Amino acid sequence: MRALGIDPIHDTQKTFRTLCAVLSNPGTIEQHSVTPVDHAVVVTLVDHELQAQIDDEKLQKELDAQGRYEDADVREADIIHTRGVPSWDIRDIPRGTLLEPSDGATVIYRVETLTTISSHSAVESDNIHQDAVGDDTSITVVTIDGPGVPTKTDRTVAIGLPPEELDRIATAQSTYPRGVDVIITTAESMLAIPRSASISRVTIEHAQSTVTDGSVRERESEAR
Repeated sequence: MRALGIDPIHDTQKTFRTLCAVLSNPGTIEQHSVTPVDHAVVVTLVDHELQAQIDDEKLQKELDAQGRYEDADVREADIIHTRGVPSWDIRDIPRGTLLEPSDGATVIYRVETLTTISSHSAVESDNIHQDAVGDDTSITVVTIDGPGVPTKTDRTVAIGLPPEELDRIATAQSTYPRGVDVIITTAESMLAIPRSASISRVTIEHAQSTVTDGSVRERESEAR
């Protein structure tokens, strides 16, 4: 994995700890020093016992060279990686069974934007919010609920995927305890929507962006 700039011991251990943190706290965005984060997550999770579908030729070659990549149809894969909106439908991938819900797949999305949105409004935030998400149909704001989200906590995030894809993810998560574990990453951060969590789209007119990543930062800079 050194060809990918990832230390196979220290970096994967660090990535595993961050994965545990985001899976335990759905909707929380964690910054991660091993980049790009989607590569780090795939390298950490994929081994010779799992079937995978990876949307990155360089990743495929490096994992295959170590005997860790068995290419599989997404309807049978354990680990699935996609850059942006996939060509397949997440509703068709394995969700496990009532007896073995853990057999559901893990899906890793690479996006350009992950942003935490606060529920309270602020006058100055409206311009930032509009620049960050208002005119971009590929960014969707959702609320994430479920185990690991405190009752009084509002986990609202803007994700660099179109509404239709987030709706498909919501459907895939609607058969608990069956479902999929979704990891969404930018180049430097990650967020998790485990199978125990639920997501719903929300209106965003009065939301305030409090944590930004990737293209959002660039848009804020241009706005100023």
